[in-house]
Amino acid sequence: MSFDIVEEMDLKNIKQAEYGKLFIPDECCWELVKGGKSPWTPLCWMSILTGDVPPEQYRINRHLMYDNRFIEFIRWNVGKYFKFIRGKRRFLREIGFKPSSEIKNISSNPLSRNLVTFFGLAEKKIDFNVPTYSEVFRLGPKIKTNNRLKLLPYSDKEFDLMKRYTRSVLRGRADYDLFMAYTRVLDSYGHQMYRTKVYYHRYELMDLFIRDIARDIEGLLLIVSDHGIRQLKGTKLGGEHSDHAFYSTNMSLDISMNSITDVYDLVKRTLET
Repeated sequence: MSFDIVEEMDLKNIKQAEYGKLFIPDECCWELVKGGKSPWTPLCWMSILTGDVPPEQYRINRHLMYDNRFIEFIRWNVGKYFKFIRGKRRFLREIGFKPSSEIKNISSNPLSRNLVTFFGLAEKKIDFNVPTYSEVFRLGPKIKTNNRLKLLPYSDKEFDLMKRYTRSVLRGRADYDLFMAYTRVLDSYGHQMYRTKVYYHRYELMDLFIRDIARDIEGLLLIVSDHGIRQLKGTKLGGEHSDHAFYSTNMSLDISMNSITDVYDLVKRTLET
């Protein structure tokens, strides 16, 4: 979720009572090419869940994106000159150059369950598809494809499932102290269809969803993202991760919210009161 898009569209339900930008620590970023870094989703969510930077064994500086060293050398040394070309990763995957095994491990396993997270502060908790904490949940076609545009409808289906599950928890009066659900729909559309009508429409759908569930929540309703999306230079529709995240709450806070690591203290304090 991007702060700038929420402001531009003036989405009242997403803004709630208080909202703003959150700083993303360097330890949550990886260097895509020389001189260029980007927040990486798994590391950002580790920081959100734990209130600290990711453990050293998971941090990425000059992280290998591919196991093939020749491809990695090309990516690292001249990748910035090809940044504007969309579909590079898809092309490499299709000809057999797959992401590194370490990336797959961090991306697909619930590694945060081995860490001290705010889920450990709640007696009764429910999680739905929370990155690095829940079991991986992804929908896709029977025949695998690396074409991200063809995968967008499956992000919509995942979003619909998340909405239905969330409504069932809230309206079924499930017994919980902490409930957290995640959707990647804005991220998926942000990367492939940035600032198009279909992209803006997903924000409108999210705003309506928040309006729908807000009436069923008596306590804190916190919206938080791991990063935003900004224009990928040299492309018309492409988006890349921005250098800040987004948060909003349904009540005014007397706690400072500056970094994604501050989310932990907010949840902790809410559970204690």
